[in-house]
Amino acid sequence: GSEFKVSSSIKDFNFKQDFLYALNNKHELKFGFEAIHHTIAPGEISSPSTSSVNEIKIENRKGLEMATYFSDEFDVSDRIKMVYGLRLSAFSVLGGSTYKTFDNDGFETSSAFYGNGEFVKTYFNLEPRVSASYQLDEDKSVKASYTRNVQNLHLMSNSTATTPTDLYIMNSLNTKPELADQFSFGYFNNFKDNNYEFSAEVYYKPMQNQIEYRNGTDLRGNQNVEADLVYGKGRAYGLELFFKKKYGKFNGWVGYTISKTERQFDQIENGNWFNARQDRPHDLSLVGIYKPGKRWIFSSTFVYSSGNAVTFPVGKYNLDGKTIFYYGERNGNRTPASHRLDVSATLEGKPNRKFKSSWNFG
Repeated sequence: GSEFKVSSSIKDFNFKQDFLYALNNKHELKFGFEAIHHTIAPGEISSPSTSSVNEIKIENRKGLEMATYFSDEFDVSDRIKMVYGLRLSAFSVLGGSTYKTFDNDGFETSSAFYGNGEFVKTYFNLEPRVSASYQLDEDKSVKASYTRNVQNLHLMSNSTATTPTDLYIMNSLNTKPELADQFSFGYFNNFKDNNYEFSAEVYYKPMQNQIEYRNGTDLRGNQNVEADLVYGKGRAYGLELFFKKKYGKFNGWVGYTISKTERQFDQIENGNWFNARQDRPHDLSLVGIYKPGKRWIFSSTFVYSSGNAVTFPVGKYNLDGKTIFYYGERNGNRTPASHRLDVSATLEGKPNRKFKSSWNFG
């Protein structure tokens, strides 16, 4: 087959201003605004001189993102605290290149060049957020929250094992902002004179305007990437557990997350839900720190994570001298799980000296 490389990049210019105002002893207001000018090079396809793949550069895209926000941290009572706020965002697709529209089957329906300084399309979104915590007693509390997030820049990942490719794109006439609403509820407990900390939190996140490649998409020589995109929905849910010991000769923490992240598109897997590429059912981290005296510190870290969801080919055939792969279920396979153990020892320099020093072994 032909070798090729796809490169993609983002360049940003950012202006941001934040303000903090203590209204009284119960309200703390935060507000501000920001503006970001994005320039995206969606992809440059290059190949070795011996390859049959022609070099192609996809037109740069420009966008202007503006937002204003406010939030209020409100002490309702001695036991109840609330944080609520609202963010208004606007994303304008800017000219300087050709923009096309495509129907649901990927066929081009219109094409127009927009000059520099022209506004192609603007998307407005409201992003509310609210959280409330209730102190059950001196050591225990519960917290519930809701947050909406909007994503205007999109990382497109092709998870096929033969041509794994990442491309950046932004909103356009076809591609809308991705929306995610996250609901969470957590329980928090500090005990044994605040030496131990435990928390358990569940979350559910429905997502709109998710983006995937069509089945069989081949990026080699493809200047109309948007023709090969489909749009659907997603969901993620899980449980996060955390336990920490803060003081003493031995301390450390353990964190574990069990989760599921899925996508649903009418054009993929007959409209059934399938694993998102970033779906990792299990994620575990263990950290231990031992201080036997004033100078020696021994530490170890262990992390484990399920493998990424990928799509493996289940067959291939030749067409006009080119090898065409036939793929199985979208993201129906996994790379091997990853795990790592790091161990280190640190010897601090003798105290009461003008200079501080330490030796690290690991």
